[in-house]
Formats: sequence, structure tokens, C-alpha cells
Amino acid sequence: MKPGTLIPALALAMAAVPILWFGPSASYAQSADPDDDDNDATTGDDDDDVPDPDDPADGSDTGGSDPGSSDPGGNDSMDDDGGAGSDDAPSGGGSGSSDDAGGGDDDGVTSGSGASVTGDDDDGGDDDAPASGGANAGTGDDDDRDDDDDDDRSSPAVSGTGGDDDDDVADGGTGGRNDDDRDETVEVTGGGDEDESERIRLDERDGIETDREGFRYRRNEFVALDLDAGDITRLRAKGYQVARSDRLAALTGTVFLLKSPARVRDSDALDQIEAIADPSILGLNHLFDSSSAQIKRGVGKPPIGRVSCGCDIGLIDTGVAAKLAMFRHTTIEQRAFNGPTAVPKLHGTAIAHLFAGTSPRPGRKTRIVVADIFAGPRAASGSTYALVKALDWMAAKGVPVINVSLAGPSNPVVAAAIDRLAKRGHIVVAAAGNDGPAAPPVFPGAYSGVVAVTAVDAGRQVYRYANRGNYIDFAAYGVNVPSIDPRGSLTTATGTSFAAPVVAARLA
Repeated sequence: MKPGTLIPALALAMAAVPILWFGPSASYAQSADPDDDDNDATTGDDDDDVPDPDDPADGSDTGGSDPGSSDPGGNDSMDDDGGAGSDDAPSGGGSGSSDDAGGGDDDGVTSGSGASVTGDDDDGGDDDAPASGGANAGTGDDDDRDDDDDDDRSSPAVSGTGGDDDDDVADGGTGGRNDDDRDETVEVTGGGDEDESERIRLDERDGIETDREGFRYRRNEFVALDLDAGDITRLRAKGYQVARSDRLAALTGTVFLLKSPARVRDSDALDQIEAIADPSILGLNHLFDSSSAQIKRGVGKPPIGRVSCGCDIGLIDTGVAAKLAMFRHTTIEQRAFNGPTAVPKLHGTAIAHLFAGTSPRPGRKTRIVVADIFAGPRAASGSTYALVKALDWMAAKGVPVINVSLAGPSNPVVAAAIDRLAKRGHIVVAAAGNDGPAAPPVFPGAYSGVVAVTAVDAGRQVYRYANRGNYIDFAAYGVNVPSIDPRGSLTTATGTSFAAPVVAARLA
């Protein structure tokens, strides 16, 4: 099904919309940075949202500040283009530069000389690599739409008991930062906002291991499809437990969560289960992450006007802040699959906002069906078991297209569930991942039958931290995308997570 029959048909059907289609042997240009001399340690900070591969390991830039001033002409409180003066009104000694001076079309290819792709770009050119004729005339690169010149992941958010109360509505934290300094970049990974050291510590506490490829999973836990009563009896006789089981209403069959005896190694337990029972599909209970993203707070500008998708669409992610005024013209239905209730978080809210737009589409309602697989116990956040149940629910709700901005391993149980979805006529759209050009494929994006989407910037250059591979089907705008957080505050978001919804909405 991929890319033999579905994708060429979609490419023809979508020829009029501003989405790039990559065939199986496509080559990709990497997003350039005009201020990057490939030696930040000696020359200075190139002011990117994410660090260059050549940044010093300790995050310092011994060469000093930006080689080019981001605001050479005057006072600029919200300048994202490095232009001389204020974006909206000239100030100080600068000549000024309008956000829309590049002829940018907010939802499509620019009509003027500034290059754009899809989504909402308000400058008509590339923040990192100015397009010919675009409005980015400054000598410095400040691609963050505020006056913060220290962008290299300067304020990582850490969850756990401290809590991060700007990323979500209900952290449940008992202390920590109140995040009132809105001008910051945070990296969002998984259902929370843990930095790497915090994640390692909490994973050890919660019994989470990594497999041979480095993907996280629940120790001594396995997911199986379609065991019969005899299988269960034999497994229990050998010390295995059936922790949970759920009938798949739409995808048919039953999904089981199994626990092995603590003394048995997980690799051996997989072999034992297959020898004792006869599951049609068996795998580790892997934990999937929401595809990592860079979120820039403190934008200070209203969202770009954009009509909603006017579609029925599914979203498997974190919860969405559905009570915000921005969603009043849409219908949002949510359900949690790892806990009792869905919890609004930054990642899911930002993606849902891309479907919702800022105004209704005349004559067409927008319904967003949200499956939150992260809210609830951290130890099972994003689990394979929760994901399979969420996919089944999406099929039962009848949503034709399901956006899955997740990144994880190839898991046979997830693959089987997606295959059953595809045979029912549903389309799954997934983010390509943001682990870098040399990273291996991530799933579900790399499965046959899943539409994988990468991100490009306003100059049609592939986001430099996007995964690469011949499994990529489409590219869409996903760099500095205007969005919102769960409080309704304005943000910009970068990552393949925010390109996938553009394609999903077109398909829906």
C-alpha cells in the first residue's frame, strides 16, 4: 500500500494544495543557517532554536554573541526576521520590516517573491535561510519572533514532583517554576516535559528498560493479540499473569497485557510465551513518545487567521485544552487510555489548534476526536497497550484520518492494529521524527500503509533535525509554526509533529 497505490493517488488528488510529495527515492535539502560558520565554539552563537551539531558539548559559545545583530536598525520587541526595526512599525533608527512583506500566503504557497510551503508563515521567507525576495533583510538570524537571543534550549522544562505549570493545565506538581518568563524555548518529549537526566532517574524508579535499539518499554510486560482460554490457562500455570484484557470493538479480537515472572529475562519471556501459548501477535509493552518538538513561548502576536479544516479527524496524542475560546467553533471529544481522564498538554493542544484554525469553515463542521494515551500513571504513559486501544476507539468513532505524532520502535502489535485499520479504509498520518538525519526510522511513520510526513521551513528546506529515509511520503511547513499552549498563550512550534497535521487535514 505504500507507496505503490495510495501515495501517488493522493499526490494527484492534492496537486493543487501546497504540500510536497516525496517518492521512495527522494533527496532532501537540509535547512541552512546563514549565521552558522560551522564553528560556534570560536565564532559565536548562531541563535538557533536547537543547538547545532558543532555546538560545544557543555552548551557554551566561547566566541561570544551573535556574529550579526538581530536588530541592527533599532528597537524590535517581536522581530523574527532580523530586519532593521520593528516588524509592525518602524522604531528607533530602523527602516522597519513588515511581517507579511514577503508576499506570504498564510495557508499556502506565497503569491509574492518570498518562498513558502504550507501552514502559517507570516514572513514570506525562511527565518533561518532567507528566501530570495523575502522580507528577511537583517544581518543576524533571530528566528524566534521575540527578542530572546539565547535560544539553544536555554530553559528545559522538568516535570515530576516539581511540575511545569505553563505546559499544561493540570501538572499535579507541588512546586517548581511558575514559567512566568514567557520568552523561552522548551523541548517537549513524551506526555510530559522531562529532561534527559530526569527521565533516566524516573525510568529506573518506574521499572522502565530499553531494548537493544534503545527504545523504552515496561519491564516484565508484554502485549499479545487473540489468546484463547487454553493459552491463558497454560500461561498462568507457568507463572505468567494476565494483568488486563480488552475486547477490540472495531479492529476485532482481544488485546492482552501479560506480566512475566520477575526471575525471567524479558528476551527469554518472549520466547516462552510463544512456546506456551499461540498468540497471533506478541511484543514488548513499548512506551511511545509524542514526537519531540521545540516550543517557543512569548510570541506576542495574535495567531494568523486561518479557517478550520472542516473535517472529521482523529488525534492520538496528549489531551487538548478544549475549553479554550480558540476551540469554540469546533467539536472536540476526548477520552483517556492510560488514566481516568484526558489532561490538556502543550503538544496535543498545539496540534489540535492546527486543525481548528481561528474561525469555522462555512458550511462544514470540524470534529476532532482526541485519544490521550499519556495522562495517568507515568510508568505506562504512551504504552503500546494504550495505543492499541486508542486506535481501536478511533475506528469505532469512524474518523477517516488519524493523526499520530508519535515516535517509537517497530512493535508487531501496533503494526497489526494499524494494518487492521487500513483494511477498514482508515488513513494513519504520522510524524517522521526529529532525531536527526542519521537516526534510524521511527514508527508508526515507517510502517507500510502509514503516511509519513517530514517538516520543511518557509524556504522549502527540510528541518535539519528531521529523520530521513525513503519511507517519507510528504513534507509540509513545520518550522516556527504559530500555535497556542493549554492556557491559550501564543507560541511557535517546530518539529515534524506540526507538519503531519497539515497533511492529515488535507486528507480528511
